[in-house]
Amino acid sequence: MPQKPLKVSKTIKKAPADNRHGKVPKMKKGSFDLKPKKPSLAAKYNDEKDLTKMINQKNESNAAGKAQQSGGQLCVVKAPVLAPADQKQKAKQAKTAAPS
Repeated sequence: MPQKPLKVSKTIKKAPADNRHGKVPKMKKGSFDLKPKKPSLAAKYNDEKDLTKMINQKNESNAAGKAQQSGGQLCVVKAPVLAPADQKQKAKQAKTAAPS
């Protein structure tokens, strides 16, 4: 057994990277689903993705059917995909309309 107090370990604080220039790192949101490069794995990936799509469609149709049976109505609404030029124009219109 030691007769003197144990040494306290020093914690080293990590310095930010030199090339950040004061910028704060952004947190990535959502899942990044990247397709594999190998053909055999890519085929499996596509099959799993198709299966997931079919399962989701089935679940949505089941939920819509139950809602309709109980007297309501369920409709899955997805936003339309806009071209990049349309998105820029829509953003510009929103900016000009907001201050008024």
